[in-house]
Amino acid sequence: MAERWGMDCILEVGKTVKDCVRHAIQTTAAHAEKKTVFAVTGWKKIAEEWYYLMPGDDNHTVDLHGKLQGYGMERKCDPFDIQTAACLLRKMPVPEEVMFPLLAFTFLSPLNHFLKEAGCEPKFVLLLSGKTGSRKSTLAALMLSFFGKFTASELPLSFRDTANSILLNTFSLKDVLTVIDDLHPSSRMEEPKMNGTAQAIMRAYGDRTGKGRLRADSTPMESRPPQGNAIITAEFAPDIGESGTARYFALELKEKDVDLETLTAFQNEADDGTLQRCMFAYTEWIREGFLFSEESVQEFQKYLRTRFLFYRDSFRKDSIQCHGRVPETVAQLEIGIEFFLRFLHERGGFADDWCRETFERVQSILTRLARKQSDSINEDKPTHVFIHKLFSLLESEKACLLKKNEIHDFVPQHCIGYEDEAWFYLHTDITHRMVRKLCDEQGESFAIKPKGLLKALAEEDLIKTSAGQNTVSIRINGKSKRLMCLDKHKAKLIAEEAL
Repeated sequence: MAERWGMDCILEVGKTVKDCVRHAIQTTAAHAEKKTVFAVTGWKKIAEEWYYLMPGDDNHTVDLHGKLQGYGMERKCDPFDIQTAACLLRKMPVPEEVMFPLLAFTFLSPLNHFLKEAGCEPKFVLLLSGKTGSRKSTLAALMLSFFGKFTASELPLSFRDTANSILLNTFSLKDVLTVIDDLHPSSRMEEPKMNGTAQAIMRAYGDRTGKGRLRADSTPMESRPPQGNAIITAEFAPDIGESGTARYFALELKEKDVDLETLTAFQNEADDGTLQRCMFAYTEWIREGFLFSEESVQEFQKYLRTRFLFYRDSFRKDSIQCHGRVPETVAQLEIGIEFFLRFLHERGGFADDWCRETFERVQSILTRLARKQSDSINEDKPTHVFIHKLFSLLESEKACLLKKNEIHDFVPQHCIGYEDEAWFYLHTDITHRMVRKLCDEQGESFAIKPKGLLKALAEEDLIKTSAGQNTVSIRINGKSKRLMCLDKHKAKLIAEEAL
């Protein structure tokens, strides 16, 4: 009742102890101080005005618990703070292939609420991978310092936490960036657990849906999807299949990529609150420039959707054939860097020509990274995994193929089919079982069933079909057999792509 009517509505005493205590509290606390405490960050409309809620606000209390207490924002700014943040685009501590996407993602985060309302919410995470000692956690902490005080050893979330704990916290972190640190299984036994956590995180951010739960009385609870953006740090990309890989955008940091002197200088500025003050100026610029009336908010959301569609469609037209999520991810990052550069131009006094040239450089880099991302997604396709493993089995002589047009008095036990100049003729179940066994031995997943594999191969025009069936009747040694007919030339091209 209190949730709907407020605490001023006092019901009569009930029969339970709980009702008696509730009634006593309400009747004796009429003059108690009333205070609204927010448990979620980000944009909120309060008394017809928009506010960007963060801990550290004197007017609105935001209370984040546990490991999220590092979040905060110094609510003041001077031109030096903006100039310092802009230096990340000029004197970069890491190569621009890493720095530009990180900054785009950081300044995209405060736009999440309005992108969601416009129907184009970001649906990916940024994966920052690198060997131990490459400073990936330090770099991620630097980006997170736009939203609080963080270091490499004091990041808010970790793969040592459970998936449910991580996703519960990401609901509270609305319109901000977070870091989920250290995807690095320390043992073979731990790898499936961490990959499972990574899969859950990728799907939660990739679909923006929360886990469905029921209360004790079987009524549904409100779902709690992630509401901000996340960087995952990892020593290597997780083995989570094609759909999981399509839900992250990968950046690779090498040990010698980091300019330690420059990185230390920016860390010192972050410790001083410089980056927080820049982000405050950025959110104020958004509030004052786009959120001053209901009509302006509607125009803002319309503009965001228009830019998203323009960037996405331009990428589709001018670039490579790729997974459908890649153009959307690139479009979101382009929106992030566009708004950062507009902010630098209008509030930092940066020249329009410099901003335009920088934006074009970022676009070029994102296109190159998208090509690599598309290759990674293709490598994780079940069909491509099947073909790679098939060639591994044949090259290692764990499996063999006999010539289709020759008479064979003896068939080896490890024979999986036949071949001629144009086709592999494979026993579907036997080949599938051997490929799956090889994946298990190598600690990789291959969950697709034989029928699903045949369907996927047919959809990619890699196998011959007949009368609506994905296997073909072939005469071998005078006997008819139903076999998978895999195009030899296309299969070799796919196998060679991995080299």
